[in-house]
Amino acid sequence: MNRRSFIKSTLLCGLAVILAFNSAQAKKNDTEKVLREELKTHSLVVIEDNKMSCYEGRGISPLLRYLESGSTFENATIVGDKKIGRASALLLVYGKVKKVYTPVISKPAIEVFKAFHVKYSADEVVDNIMNQTQTDLCPMEKKVQNVDSPEKAYEIFKKL
Repeated sequence: MNRRSFIKSTLLCGLAVILAFNSAQAKKNDTEKVLREELKTHSLVVIEDNKMSCYEGRGISPLLRYLESGSTFENATIVGDKKIGRASALLLVYGKVKKVYTPVISKPAIEVFKAFHVKYSADEVVDNIMNQTQTDLCPMEKKVQNVDSPEKAYEIFKKL
């Protein structure tokens, strides 16, 4: 291969990589846009096999109901949750989640996702998830403040 052909081939290959990346990025942005809209009216959204399932409830209750039904997030393309703190993150990991989107995530939740190699994206990062009056930590966050095991967190919440 002469130098001119090599350069042309390299440029075409680079262009193909850029186009593929942009296509994947656009698809990711479209999925997050859909989740962002759905999470305005739903608490938990699970996308699996191009099918979307939506769940309602406050706090971690939709996650608990989902897991108690025997379901996992193992085959989900992505899971959307309205607000993710440490409690939700541990339950999502317990359910074998691989990828998560949320409008609001706490720093302790990010630590959990990093420790368990879960991909996540969020619009806003907060220090902690607070109670309804914003005067203290959320009660569920307090229960798992020193818990690192998703299994232990599930057992704690299952008893409630």
